[in-house]
Amino acid sequence: MKISLPLILLACSSPLLAQSAPTNYSLLFSDDFSGPALDSSKWNYRTDTKALSAQIPGSISVASGVMDINLAKQTFGGQAYTGGGIVSKDTFRYGYYQVQAQTTANPGWHTSFWVFAGNGTTTYTPTAKTEIDDFEINSDSPSSISLGYITWNNGSTDGGTRCNSNYQPGYSTAAGLHYYGFEWTEQSITYYLDGTQICTQSYPASSHTHDLVNIWMTSIGYTSDISVANNPSPAQYAQLGYYVRDYYINALEPGYAEYGSGWTNSSLAGYSSLTTRYSNSTGAVATWTPTILAAGSYDVQIWKVAASSSDSAAPVTINYSGGSSTQTVNFATGSSGWVDLGAFAFAAGSTGNVQLGFSGSGYARTSMVKFLRQ
Repeated sequence: MKISLPLILLACSSPLLAQSAPTNYSLLFSDDFSGPALDSSKWNYRTDTKALSAQIPGSISVASGVMDINLAKQTFGGQAYTGGGIVSKDTFRYGYYQVQAQTTANPGWHTSFWVFAGNGTTTYTPTAKTEIDDFEINSDSPSSISLGYITWNNGSTDGGTRCNSNYQPGYSTAAGLHYYGFEWTEQSITYYLDGTQICTQSYPASSHTHDLVNIWMTSIGYTSDISVANNPSPAQYAQLGYYVRDYYINALEPGYAEYGSGWTNSSLAGYSSLTTRYSNSTGAVATWTPTILAAGSYDVQIWKVAASSSDSAAPVTINYSGGSSTQTVNFATGSSGWVDLGAFAFAAGSTGNVQLGFSGSGYARTSMVKFLRQ
């Protein structure tokens, strides 16, 4: 079934963007490439050597609202061709990602819009777990789009599933700009083309590690017929936007803070096998503080790391707009999983939070807290 997304206008600190996004999402990160040069406060350059090209900063140019990846035949880093790309400095997780893109008409190149943990110097980051490919398009087959996820383990791919390895949009992706987008949630990834849903695949956090990722827009030399002869056709990107609806904060991630002494990493796995922390020191406190874009009601849930050595009467306080609510959570019994603390009003900004204290028995343990927009 195809579902068309509504066209919405969302304000942010950058110029207003008109893009498609699912209901109740707010624009958090964007670039309209309106400046005379790449915004270095937002982006790193891709600078690795892979396949048949070396990726260099000089391949990137920005003009008239479009970021070009200029592909060239020149010797660099032991390769005969140069490609390139950009990688966001900020990291993200669940939400809606979208960009306009046009692939190159030159043969032998691989152009993609994807998310993966890294700064652009390599695609073999040892700690990275998640790769989601919104599109991978080989210029030899510009009317075929491959989309899906790949799982990583210690710097090598160890699996993955294509939602569609040969989606046919009915036109050449090198003939013009189109909107490509995907929505990533705890359970699945849904892909969109020009605002229309084209594919959904299961991708549960219980089976895969959902780590923080960077946004990549790249084009690299790929097949033996590679050429740029008589055809200065760059890969092009425009109107990049990342939207959020719900807020997830894990231990040691932005928005998380610890107070008191004794905090250290635990060997116990947390939400989606991510890092957990623990302490048994008097006065130990942890907080999760989201930066809310849209004021409203949010259901608050905390991930319980269940263990017999955990605090059996941990005080959890929700500081919301207009008040606070303290509840006691038993981390010592039962199974690990989400504990629903209820729905509360949150104002825009960072005035609200969740605070976990220590009752003095066992260990205070921290993992993920989520704020789900109602």
